[in-house]
Amino acid sequence: DVLLSVIDQGRSKAFQKRLKNTINMIFNWAIEEKIIRDIVNSPVYGLKLNIKEEKFPEILTLSEIQKFLSSAKILNHKWFPIWATALFTGMRNGELYALKWEDVDLGNRLIRVKASYNKRTKEFKTTKAGYWRNVPISNDLHSVLADLQNHSSIKKDDFVLPRIKEWTRGEQSKVLRSFLSSIGVPSVKFHTLRACFATQMLRIV
Repeated sequence: DVLLSVIDQGRSKAFQKRLKNTINMIFNWAIEEKIIRDIVNSPVYGLKLNIKEEKFPEILTLSEIQKFLSSAKILNHKWFPIWATALFTGMRNGELYALKWEDVDLGNRLIRVKASYNKRTKEFKTTKAGYWRNVPISNDLHSVLADLQNHSSIKKDDFVLPRIKEWTRGEQSKVLRSFLSSIGVPSVKFHTLRACFATQMLRIV
């Protein structure tokens, strides 16, 4: 009855699955502690939920990406270098946040991705895969990085991308969605920029 009620409310399949697991854990605990007697399994034991939901993937087209970046650049948006670097490299959010100038070789047009930032623990660690990788610097990205490097006081151990308070608080997707909506581009989450990079790479392979 509880599961049927949340289905009627239109709650997501993922929520339904979590609710089923919660019911199962409570009943199993109560049975083991002999608080509930005369039954050996929870009422949701063996119940199958179809948790797959058909969703169209969040992705931006090439023309939408071009409009996105050109608009951000024209407006001199403070997030422009972060968004551009994400789209031109396919780096994860934590990798972008951890990127330092010592890992950028503009002469050889390479970025060595070797660290990532964990917002939950507030610490820098290795990448998600656990090893470093090289990312080529395209002409467009070279221009973005060269502009950033023109600040006179930059040192090798400085971070490449600006420290923005919303980014530090983990609000990168909120800011991105708001900006995209304001310029008439489909709203996507920050991690989608990585998928956009991969998709555009596949188009030219």
